[in-house]
Amino acid sequence: MTKLNLPEQSVLGTLILPVAEVLELRGISAKPLIESVGIDPARLSHPDYRVPGAQFHQLLKLCVEQTNDEAIGLACAEVMQPQALHGLGLAWLASDTVYDGLRRLVRFARIIASIARLHIEEEDDLVLLHLQRTTDADESSPTGRDYGIALVVRMCQLNLGQFISPYLIEIERPAPESPGTWESKLACRVKFNASRTCISWVRADIESQIVTGDPALARVNDEQAEALIKDYTDESLSKQVVDKILLRLPDGPPEQGLIAQDLCMSNRTLQRKLKQEDVNYSDLLQDCRMRLAKKYLRQHGRSVSETSYMLGFAEPSAFNRAFKRWTTMTPAQFRSHGD
Repeated sequence: MTKLNLPEQSVLGTLILPVAEVLELRGISAKPLIESVGIDPARLSHPDYRVPGAQFHQLLKLCVEQTNDEAIGLACAEVMQPQALHGLGLAWLASDTVYDGLRRLVRFARIIASIARLHIEEEDDLVLLHLQRTTDADESSPTGRDYGIALVVRMCQLNLGQFISPYLIEIERPAPESPGTWESKLACRVKFNASRTCISWVRADIESQIVTGDPALARVNDEQAEALIKDYTDESLSKQVVDKILLRLPDGPPEQGLIAQDLCMSNRTLQRKLKQEDVNYSDLLQDCRMRLAKKYLRQHGRSVSETSYMLGFAEPSAFNRAFKRWTTMTPAQFRSHGD
């Protein structure tokens, strides 16, 4: 399996911002504490800045000591905003169902934090999201697991616009002195000293359509995507195909048959009608991704990792290869040339 082109055992720097916010709210200066573990506070908002997992967990341990609050990981998740997760956070809000959002999270979680691996399992009428740490037990922290669990629960809340209670949460961490705090904030029964870390939901709860969903967000939440659609004539099938491609890109490059299904026609009919416009599906998909890539890379606040996600690439290294094939330049070279 090809590995992500990311530092081993690391998290996005933006995950430290809620930690700093909680510290400041409690009257503790966050900057010196963050600096004491080797993290640069000035770079936390930079989309490409990553923090080694060991430093992340070390900071959380210090936060517990400074605040005397072993539930501080839960508090950090409460102030997290989806924008801090870049493209994944925005795509999460665009998901049709919470289950759809969880699938996206599993696919791209390594970009957010490579200190854990996620996978989904179905058991009868339940859906389980497993969080398996990749750091050594000595380096990880119970607070980090609390933060990760609470962050997922928080995102589900934002996704629905209302709170959705998990069925059960199991955590590989010692029972805290006040376990009721966890059950109160996470709104479900919490099992400590578990053999696994996972969140369980009733499947029917997370498969319900989200009536407040915003279709604009599903189009990558970006005006550039709308501009690309306008490059095709309103009457053309090509325009309709590109529109559907943009809706599905964050989940990976859609197959032609899936787009045909979205347009309520057979795969063969779609192929024939595109041929009448002197185009084919493969070229439309590649052209769509290439032109969006150039637009995104011109936006200096958007990282290469985020761009790769928005275009449906599971790994930045795959995006780098594709972009070089399209333009003979790497994304970094393209950005430096200002083309």
